[in-house]
Amino acid sequence: MARTNEIFLIDGDAVMKRTGSRPAGVPAGSTVFDEPRPAAANGKTSARPAASATLSMWMWGTGQLLNGDRDLAVLLMLWQGQIAALHYLVCMTWGSLRRLAHLFFVSEWEMLLACAALDFWFIFLWLFNVSQAYRSAERQRGVFTGLRRWWLSGTASLVVPGWGQILNGQRMKGLFFLFAFLTQGWLLAFYFMTPLYRVVSDLDPNQTLLRAVIQGGQITLGATALLWLLSIYDAVLVARLTRTRVR
Repeated sequence: MARTNEIFLIDGDAVMKRTGSRPAGVPAGSTVFDEPRPAAANGKTSARPAASATLSMWMWGTGQLLNGDRDLAVLLMLWQGQIAALHYLVCMTWGSLRRLAHLFFVSEWEMLLACAALDFWFIFLWLFNVSQAYRSAERQRGVFTGLRRWWLSGTASLVVPGWGQILNGQRMKGLFFLFAFLTQGWLLAFYFMTPLYRVVSDLDPNQTLLRAVIQGGQITLGATALLWLLSIYDAVLVARLTRTRVR
């Protein structure tokens, strides 16, 4: 007859400890058996997310290359090279493209609008590049809480709005300010590097449309300039507050 008076003790730590294989029936998203996110050594977070996002901000794919995503890095580098080459080609051959477009009843104004739409897509691709590098580094090294150096964050946002927020560990806020900065650069290039004024003047000899276009550009540039100053102030303030709380 089987013995019924035996007592078994189950250690909770032994149950929660990750085993070499996943038991049947346990979902892939279970936090018990999945590998935990990497913890920072000595209580300090890794600066890899800030470094990856910074590299990708200046040259596409370099942040992904730092994270080990070689295939994506090569793809982004090729995209950046192709976009730069396409812009150069369009600028150098605009007259020939305009004559060719007229054969298909496409006006120069429509050509400008099409180029503007493509450039705006280019801005979102730039933001994706920076964000992906940041998130990929966080998945590898853990959550980034900022460098906590107010002078560095302030200087970074002075050079490029949003850069300081990224160094502070505020990815979404940094992308917002970076979007405003890229929009400002795109608008300046669209106003001063394209035949916009000539095309608008041809559409409306009374110059009413031209004045509206200039006024809209001035308002947009003024708003983005204020966001630039706000980015600097916010980067310094957040870095100082974060450093004070840590102490």
